[in-house]
Amino acid sequence: MIVVIVTFPVSAELDTRVLKEKFLETAPLYQDAKGLIRKNYLADMEKNRSGGVYFFDTVENAKTWFDDERIEWISNRYSKPNIQFFDSPVMVDNVAGEIIS
Repeated sequence: MIVVIVTFPVSAELDTRVLKEKFLETAPLYQDAKGLIRKNYLADMEKNRSGGVYFFDTVENAKTWFDDERIEWISNRYSKPNIQFFDSPVMVDNVAGEIIS
C-alpha cells in the first residue's frame, strides 16, 4: 500500500466550518479515483495548515492521481502543496482486528 501525505498552508482567516465545507464539496471527486482506498482530510487551524492522507493500492496510481494538473488545482484552491509518498509495508487494522503485511 502507498500512503501519500499532502499538506499546505491555509489562510488564517479561514475557519474550521468553511474548511469543512470546502472538504465536503470536493469529497465526491475522490470516490472514483483509480486505486484510492481511503482519503482522510487534515486540518490544524492553530498552525494554519491543512491537507490530506491518501491510501493507494500502487505507487503508479498514486503518482498518476498527483499529476501536474492536480497539483496546480490544489495550489489554486488552497496553496502550493507539499506531497510525500511512502510505502506502507505493515498496517494495523483495529476495526478488522488484523495486522496486514
